[in-house]
Amino acid sequence: MSRKRALAPCSELCCESLVVAVAVLLALTGGTVVIKVASAKSLSQFTIPTSPEATIPGGSGPWDVTFDPANDYLYVADFGSSNVTVINTSTYQVVTQIPLTFGIQTIVTDTATGLVYTANTVSTVYAISPLTNQVASTTSVAPESSPEVQTYDAANGDIYVTDLVSNVVSVIHGAAVVATIPVGVSPNGAAYDSANGEVFVSNEGSTVPANLTVIDGTANQVVGQVYPSGNGPGVAYASSNRDVYTCTNGIQDGFSNLVSVASGTTNQVVTSIPISSACGGDVYDPSNGYVYVTDRDKPGGQDQSNVTLIDPDTNRVVLTQPVQLAPIGIAYDSANHNVYVADSGTDNISILPQIYRLTVHETGLPNGTNWSAMIGGTTFSSTTPSVTFPEPNGTFDFTIGSVVNRSASPFTGTVTVSGGPQELNLTFSNSKGGGLSSGLFGLPGATGYYVLGGFVALLVAAVAVVVVLTRRKRRAKPSPTTPPPDGATGRDR
Repeated sequence: MSRKRALAPCSELCCESLVVAVAVLLALTGGTVVIKVASAKSLSQFTIPTSPEATIPGGSGPWDVTFDPANDYLYVADFGSSNVTVINTSTYQVVTQIPLTFGIQTIVTDTATGLVYTANTVSTVYAISPLTNQVASTTSVAPESSPEVQTYDAANGDIYVTDLVSNVVSVIHGAAVVATIPVGVSPNGAAYDSANGEVFVSNEGSTVPANLTVIDGTANQVVGQVYPSGNGPGVAYASSNRDVYTCTNGIQDGFSNLVSVASGTTNQVVTSIPISSACGGDVYDPSNGYVYVTDRDKPGGQDQSNVTLIDPDTNRVVLTQPVQLAPIGIAYDSANHNVYVADSGTDNISILPQIYRLTVHETGLPNGTNWSAMIGGTTFSSTTPSVTFPEPNGTFDFTIGSVVNRSASPFTGTVTVSGGPQELNLTFSNSKGGGLSSGLFGLPGATGYYVLGGFVALLVAAVAVVVVLTRRKRRAKPSPTTPPPDGATGRDR
């Protein structure tokens, strides 16, 4: 009995201690943050803003478009009606239409003089004055040629005109041909590389293999070739990474359409980006750093109604924007930061909504960790500390994808884009202890060892109590040799 009574307080003490310790342990281990992330869309499902922002009616069959900073006007080459439509970009009203001869297709601005150059299909190049919006001069190129004005070299002031028939590039300065340069088969498309002063010409007929011809703008001589690249009318130079983007133009069934990326420094192909359609043209927007590609035809010749955006930072397609039917020419407006598209199938010019970079920055993840963010229903992943989304003005929901044993703060919410680039900063921490490393029992840092020490201390205390109480009880018990009390007999015991 006495032994049981002595053990009872100790047992209660031990149980209470164990309950407290277990409660502490459960509280510590029960603090793990579990993040549930909505299912993400694949990379092929992109945010598509309501587009176009506006359309401007022009002439028949608009083929190409250029912006003139001399008067902030837009000039549209109308293939169907053989004229150039002049549009005021402040009011989006047609100022005038300049009648020319048959075959007006491509159009380019000399940004130094403001002269606008276009050509017909019978060997004539026209220069239009930005002051009078009339033809200021004409220049004859090779007889029986099919000239197309392609690009302007800001360093030497020259205009480069390709000829699909004679396989040459005519160089025009002012109103005079200053050089004729043999290139590849059926040149159709060119871009000026402002970093090294070179012109890259796409040879549409050089299909085995397709190539770009590289021209030194100082000497106006061929200095290199890029294989395999070219085979398309659209060529654009991206100053952010100094690469040249060239699109294909195959519309036959089974044709693989792509945008070829060539380094302007090494003249080597960097990568090829698959696209769904044969493109008509492309342009680089320096205000947001994206390359815009017009999606003209599906394989088989079906007209399309989209513009594809490529991010030169990652060389991947990041967005598609709807326009009107059969977009071909495309131009960037340096004054209003707009992108204009010539929709050849609807006789309109589309004005695209302005797009800005929304960049998500993370801290707290080890280098090379794959993480993802979903904004407005589109998910992009990255192994670098930043990932960028192209977004128009507006407020968008965001969710940060989970990473094993890591949680992001904030991991969900909204972010607003308003007239410029936007940044969203977040921090990943260890989901089991605020960023500390896991230790004993899966607890952060040294917490597990403290818990273990607490258990040991409680057990030692319980044993000590048992020992002390037992010894006190034994001392209080009468000895067998002690004589009985007075008046008592042995029988009474």
